[in-house]
Amino acid sequence: MRPFALYARSRGVPAAVVFLPVVVLIAWSALNTPWTPLSASLTSLAAVLVATVGLTGQDPELDRSTAFPWPLWRFGHLLVAAVLAAASVLLVQELGQQPFPAAFVVRDTAGMIGLAGLAAAVAGARFAPVAPVLWWAVAAIMPPASSVTGRIVTWPLGSPDDALTSWTAGVLFVSGIAAYSARGGRR
Repeated sequence: MRPFALYARSRGVPAAVVFLPVVVLIAWSALNTPWTPLSASLTSLAAVLVATVGLTGQDPELDRSTAFPWPLWRFGHLLVAAVLAAASVLLVQELGQQPFPAAFVVRDTAGMIGLAGLAAAVAGARFAPVAPVLWWAVAAIMPPASSVTGRIVTWPLGSPDDALTSWTAGVLFVSGIAAYSARGGRR
């Protein structure tokens, strides 16, 4: 078998690719009336949760002992997961009457992928979904804020035109990909 196929199979990527459009379509159809920042962000979160399955292999000792360039593979894994998650949400929302701006979906997906990568590197791959879910839940509960701290905390639901929310998602994305690429999913 080719290394790519082995890597993908060992991390459950084929199943995630099959379930990703199904989950996004179900989330979108359940939340589409009306399509709001809250529902668009929640659909992006659902896509990220499916796309980040398998951030670590079954045997961490095998991962450490091989001569594979793991940082490059892990970097590619998160990058492809981000692209697939964002693309699936962008494509599915086109079925409705009022699609959200692509900048909103890409920002939310990138930031949540970064949070998942950070959580996998710090707490372990099985806790990767916890960070994006908790941050999204806090943002959904908090009232809209105009302070800098409030806008940082509520970035998943902020306006796509707000530079601070975009920078927050960008910093989370870059730091999450860097941490996960360098360290991998902690066991």
